[in-house]
Amino acid sequence: MKKAIKRFFNSLPDPVFYQYKHLLLHRRFCNFRQPKRFSEKIFHRMRYPPAVFSTLADKVAARDYIAQAIGPQYLVPAFLATESVTPETIASLPSSFVMKSSNGFGQVKIVRDKSTEDPVALAELANDWLASRAASRSREKHYLPIPPRIIFEQPLLDGDEAPDDYKFNVFNSPGQEPFVFIQHMHGRFRDLEQQLYMEDWSPAPFKLELALLRESDHRSEKPEALAEMLALAKKLASPFGYLRVDFYVHQGRVYVGELTVTPGAGSYIFAPRTWERYLGDRFGWPENLPVDDPTPAPAPFGPPGLRTVPAGDCPAPRDGRAQPGARRPGALPDRITRS
Repeated sequence: MKKAIKRFFNSLPDPVFYQYKHLLLHRRFCNFRQPKRFSEKIFHRMRYPPAVFSTLADKVAARDYIAQAIGPQYLVPAFLATESVTPETIASLPSSFVMKSSNGFGQVKIVRDKSTEDPVALAELANDWLASRAASRSREKHYLPIPPRIIFEQPLLDGDEAPDDYKFNVFNSPGQEPFVFIQHMHGRFRDLEQQLYMEDWSPAPFKLELALLRESDHRSEKPEALAEMLALAKKLASPFGYLRVDFYVHQGRVYVGELTVTPGAGSYIFAPRTWERYLGDRFGWPENLPVDDPTPAPAPFGPPGLRTVPAGDCPAPRDGRAQPGARRPGALPDRITRS
């Protein structure tokens, strides 16, 4: 029965789908003509995304924007990006790596020691990700043009644990200083919990309700790299009304994990709900971003020895070392390159 309801829901035409989903989550219909609240502007982005959002959400293409805007030293070092994965691909990689899809969410696997893994099973998992269409079910349309690829990165592990995730939600509005709140995610891949802070690391005056995520009352110590992450997040987000920038801190160094334009597919629910309107007011609108897609065809990813590999052709990374760079130019507003 649940599957039948889900199939029916996913088959709804756009005008009905988005309004029904917004009503279920936020107890009101979405104002697409004049969005005012945070959720309305996120739903508008999901339904009418400018082309640049596909570049930002693409975990391969976004590396170029990050490198141009703040420097390649903030990229998680990568080994390979490929359109198809075989057991030979796995054999070509170092003993530990992170495998993730370029266009999915939640499609991440940490391989701590590949000698304990089945390379056939890993290849099957990766190719299942490549064939999935999760974005079509959530109707986050900017994910649909992203070429499905698997990227293999260097694992950032503290002992056996993944580092904490710092999600900087940055709001820009003309004539005002950026407004920022931070989601501190602890216990990734284990027992995930979240704490909310303002940019000075004081507790946020609101709650954020998310499915399958536990809100923690514990207060973490202020990270030493807070000021650095804050400055980087503001720079990366400066061309947009809103952008979420995710960071990891590993061995004292800051790395950008990913960029998100429609967090939770519009499912962020704030308590008290008055914050929905306040954050909507801080979310600059309209954003006046390019609508057409001027993005050239994908170029080789990374410096020599690290490139996007066509299906069926998966050479080993040269000398097995991860490379931080990226070479795919993105379809970005002019003011990004001038920032």
